[in-house]
Formats: sequence, C-alpha cells, structure tokens
Amino acid sequence: RRIVRARGRAGAPQAPLLQIAAGPTHSSDDPIEVDSESEEFTGGETEEETED
Repeated sequence: RRIVRARGRAGAPQAPLLQIAAGPTHSSDDPIEVDSESEEFTGGETEEETED
C-alpha cells in the first residue's frame, strides 16, 4: 500500500517501511524514511535509478 512510496527499497525490510508511511518520526532514526521525501538521500540503500 504505502510501501509503494518507498519503491520497495532493496535490502530494506517491509516492516520499517510500513511504520515510515504511518509516521515520518523515524526520519532521525531510519535514513530509509528519508526516501519518502528525498529518494537521493536514503543512505545509499536506494536503487541505482535514484543516483542517476
């Protein structure tokens, strides 16, 4: 559902993604949440297309 926003990050479990969509409060803890707003700043866990 909301996981789609994360575009199914590689190496990132779906569990955290669900919480991220529920509340962006994990932005400080989980860099993966950043992908929600800035895909280019996910901590290198994003796909190659994001770096393009």
